[in-house]
Amino acid sequence: MPIYEYKCSDCQSEFTKLRSMSAADEPLVCQKCGGVHVRRKLSRIGAVHMSGGNGGNGGSSSSGGCGGCSSKNCGTCGR
Repeated sequence: MPIYEYKCSDCQSEFTKLRSMSAADEPLVCQKCGGVHVRRKLSRIGAVHMSGGNGGNGGSSSSGGCGGCSSKNCGTCGR
């Protein structure tokens, strides 16, 4: 079972929970305040995958810039 990250909108608390994939988006009560306004966060790996990122290998994006920026000449990666 995967571990999911959640954030409570009531107290801003963040926590992880081991849940089945089918239960990932089911309602959840905050572990800190008992609030019911809890949302699953998008993990960093999921964000890279969904945005079409290159997984941090330094390749260029379709805009001609570095993997994470839109500039064509980035001082941080030397391209």
